[in-house]
Amino acid sequence: MAGGMICQKGRNLLPHSFGSRPWLFQMHGSKKQTCSFLDPINNSLEERILPKLQGKECLGCYGEWVLLSDEVTRECFFLSIISFSKIYLPPFPEPPDFFLGSVSITSPPNTSNCIVILVCSQKTFLLVCSPDRKKWTKVPLKYFNNNAGSLRGPSVIHNERLFVLTDMDVTLVIDVALLVRGRVKMTVIEHLRVCPVTYAWYSYLVKCAGDLFSILVHSYGRGQMITHVEVRRLELSCNEMHWRRVQDIGHHAFFLAGHCGRSLPANKAWGAQRNCIYFVMNCGDGARLCKFCLEDQALGFTFLPDTNGGLNKLQWAFPIKMMQIVEDVVFNSSDVVRPTETDSTVIDQEDEMDSIISGRWDELPIELVELLFPRLSLVDCLRLPSVCKGWSKTSSFICKGRVWPWLMHLPNLKDRSFKFFDPFNCEEYTLKSNAVLVVRDHLALRYSKDGWAVITEGNKRVFLLNPFTSQLIYLPPLPLKDYFFDGISFKSAPTSPDFIVYGFFFQICGEFVEISSWRPGEEEWRVLEFWPSIPFFPSSNNPVLLQGEFYCLGRKGELGVFNPELESWNVLCKPEPIHLTEPHYGNEHCHLLELDGDLISVFRTDDIRTPIRVFKLNQSEMAWEKLEHLGDVTFFVDRRNSIAITSPEKKYANRIYVPWFEDGLNSKKGIFYCMEDGKYHPSMHRVEGPVTCVWMQPNLHLHN
Repeated sequence: MAGGMICQKGRNLLPHSFGSRPWLFQMHGSKKQTCSFLDPINNSLEERILPKLQGKECLGCYGEWVLLSDEVTRECFFLSIISFSKIYLPPFPEPPDFFLGSVSITSPPNTSNCIVILVCSQKTFLLVCSPDRKKWTKVPLKYFNNNAGSLRGPSVIHNERLFVLTDMDVTLVIDVALLVRGRVKMTVIEHLRVCPVTYAWYSYLVKCAGDLFSILVHSYGRGQMITHVEVRRLELSCNEMHWRRVQDIGHHAFFLAGHCGRSLPANKAWGAQRNCIYFVMNCGDGARLCKFCLEDQALGFTFLPDTNGGLNKLQWAFPIKMMQIVEDVVFNSSDVVRPTETDSTVIDQEDEMDSIISGRWDELPIELVELLFPRLSLVDCLRLPSVCKGWSKTSSFICKGRVWPWLMHLPNLKDRSFKFFDPFNCEEYTLKSNAVLVVRDHLALRYSKDGWAVITEGNKRVFLLNPFTSQLIYLPPLPLKDYFFDGISFKSAPTSPDFIVYGFFFQICGEFVEISSWRPGEEEWRVLEFWPSIPFFPSSNNPVLLQGEFYCLGRKGELGVFNPELESWNVLCKPEPIHLTEPHYGNEHCHLLELDGDLISVFRTDDIRTPIRVFKLNQSEMAWEKLEHLGDVTFFVDRRNSIAITSPEKKYANRIYVPWFEDGLNSKKGIFYCMEDGKYHPSMHRVEGPVTCVWMQPNLHLHN
């Protein structure tokens, strides 16, 4: 929807700055007499009574025109938000609440070639009409006669063809001109396989300066925990259409709401950043306006004001001038965006020798240099050997430095650099690596131990990487096509002779467990299958090694144990589950940690109003005991990995750090949950965090 020179009549009814920059708005039908207008820049909400919109719901937009429906009368018409004039369509053949899909419109309704196409979710037909017709035409799609499935909803008209997504992960391409006559000429585009494998995602279609994009917002289970945002561009080769993954949308920004998607050139004046995707999510603690940055692979969000009417049918409104700019901008995209290093400190292994300073530093006794290490932070420990040639011999003493976990993430899929965030010093670093990575698919960080990270590429390949030494170990292809590990772990460092890596796969209903193992020298994974008598409902947290056995935490709080020596799997009768009923997969983060020989479980949600619960396993009674205080310990938890350490300073103790930042004007601050007051700190006004990340406690024995 666009609003430019709004007439005085409309101006008196609409918010003051509405039409000058992007806004979010929602009509509530008979549930509410007012319309909600949300300003995402000022994070403000205004409720306005618009007589012509009372009792109406918005089905779609085209420029200044909004398509409205009446719940009671089934009346359907276009309304100009500028002149407030109406253009009527025939009444709907079904109640308006029947149409849960999307609307595609070929041109403004005041033109002779306007066609409106309704795509109804979970149905197998389309409804077609135009302002000069007396009734809607119902057009069945024969594709579904011989195939299971139905329409998912998102649709768009591009190059005189209707593109519709289905719940079978295919795109239907339908000729619009023939569709008006009740005929269907259709092409089917097979989708790329979802990568990485997730259990839920939201789909959108967006036109951008002559190109068509498909956006998949992946979530963890049935919850609203976003794990990845995937962008695909439609391409034509050998007269065949196909989707291709891209990591760049150029100088544009995408805006998603409901089933609708819109593209505009980024404009900092009204708060939009280039190469970013903006969308709204309903979460347990309220509605969030999310921003996913393709360049940093980071997700940020702000809380939207509560309308008390739900935000499931929000629409974006744009100024007319912005909509005109879209047609004049040429899209220029590349597969890889090289991250800039202006805002972060760079640790460059390739240039270490360039920084060597000769002279008096080299003459300083090495014994004195070694005394510095216990007082230095991790990054200074890494820099110190580069000061001069003589100091490079101190690498075996780096382990004496003050070390705590850093949050490791991948800012770009094909770049040879990794980013680390120090939550205590609130510093972000970029580490360039000499490792030669040939990346063809999505990378995801899955586990870390002893300075090594386990990284999966797509659904088929796994490799181990030490970002500090650039050591790289490729593992054999995963056992099955589109394989997925719910957890992964290993006993000792990959450089040890007894190194073995274990991958855990659980059937979501808990009736089947598959554990795969690999050791250096083997050409394929060794797979063990178990059908336990007691179902196990897995969480996404990695197993914890304790006394030679791997412990897995279930969503109910139960424990499963794998003994690698006996090759056995058991679900323990004790401890008793924390939840009496099985929570939905993805509703809660369940973390398992080892601390001084004890097992600690942590349960948290992405709802910041919900307290984090911490339990310690009483091994003598095999029962969970709730902890109200962590003492001098600090926890670091992410969706996959969990680490507990003795805090290097008292002020950091009794905290649980999560993989989020508070994105300030000049710096980032690590967000933590304080066990003392039961709250998150600092403020949660503007939150950001990488979607694929893992806490890593570096092993500073670099000579190994």
